[in-house]
Amino acid sequence: MPEQRRIAALLADAFQEEEFFFPKIALNKAGYAVEVVSMGKAQIEIYSYFRRTGLLDVDRAIGEADPAAYAGILIAGGAKSPALLAEDERIRSFVRNLDRGGRMVASICRGALLPVKSGIARGRRITGFNDVAAYPDLIVEPHATAAGAIWIDGQPVVVDGSLVSSPHPDHVADFAREMIRILAGSSAQQA
Repeated sequence: MPEQRRIAALLADAFQEEEFFFPKIALNKAGYAVEVVSMGKAQIEIYSYFRRTGLLDVDRAIGEADPAAYAGILIAGGAKSPALLAEDERIRSFVRNLDRGGRMVASICRGALLPVKSGIARGRRITGFNDVAAYPDLIVEPHATAAGAIWIDGQPVVVDGSLVSSPHPDHVADFAREMIRILAGSSAQQA
């Protein structure tokens, strides 16, 4: 498949299923193939609101994934997945490589932790999970502001160049629409 039609979904154990599968369906309908990329090839745990619902096969370990082969990245949230991914320098480097190439980096909910920890959010507008009353240990805003990002609250989706972010799976339709719009714009520029 041509590189401009492939998306790397960066996932690890305990990713939020609604934040992966709903955007994946929208991307598939728009003609994009979505490959699951993780730290290794072992199956990863699927979660829905802190309850394990199953296992997902990984298409490529990060060491097998060539950043040049992808039009963008989809980063789902979840209690553990974004934090696990953000600890891995290979994953952070992959994110930086795609961002440097002007390719889409899209994160939803706690997934925003990965672009923040990768260093690509500095000076850029971003949003993500921020329910301080319910889950103060999982909010992204303090990490984002410490990394020099411009934190935006109260919007269903925030776009800053090729960086797309959304705070919650309730906004997945807006998130998916903006991902597809950004991808269409970048593929038009490459043509």
